[in-house]
Amino acid sequence: MNAHIKLYNIRGLAICFALIIAVMLSCYFMFHNPYKDLHTQIIATSDMIRSYYRDQPGYWKLSTDFAKENGMVKIDLNQYKDYEVAIGSGDNGDVVMPGEMSFNIVLKKLNKSACIGLSEMPVSRDKQLGLETITLNDTVFAWGEDHALPIGKYKTRDICKSSDNMIIWTFH
Repeated sequence: MNAHIKLYNIRGLAICFALIIAVMLSCYFMFHNPYKDLHTQIIATSDMIRSYYRDQPGYWKLSTDFAKENGMVKIDLNQYKDYEVAIGSGDNGDVVMPGEMSFNIVLKKLNKSACIGLSEMPVSRDKQLGLETITLNDTVFAWGEDHALPIGKYKTRDICKSSDNMIIWTFH
């Protein structure tokens, strides 16, 4: 009888332990954003670019190659081979012309998950000053507009397509 009770206690303990692990894993997957590191690197790259151009009247000559050559790219481009990354003017990362007061960091060829995950990442208060807009495919999100920044949870579900999405972060 005593061995029988111990067996039930061990089974109960094992079931309880399995349930705790299941709850912890489901919480992790519900609240974990696998694109957080890439988003952090994009923001860090914008900070490095703004720092490099701090004493200049604009972002003249900035392009993806110029940013790489001058150590402004925080993003390990080889790590994200599935996406196209461009830095500069417009959605192709063209060279920024004299007098332009903003620049873009563009990610192309994003699947729906990456599109949603990256666009809905929160922007910290100190980083908000440099961010002008986030363009998601053809929808522009700006401070105080109809499509307002920061982009709220579930706001991009219908904007992101199943594949070939593009996000443009515009900084000044």
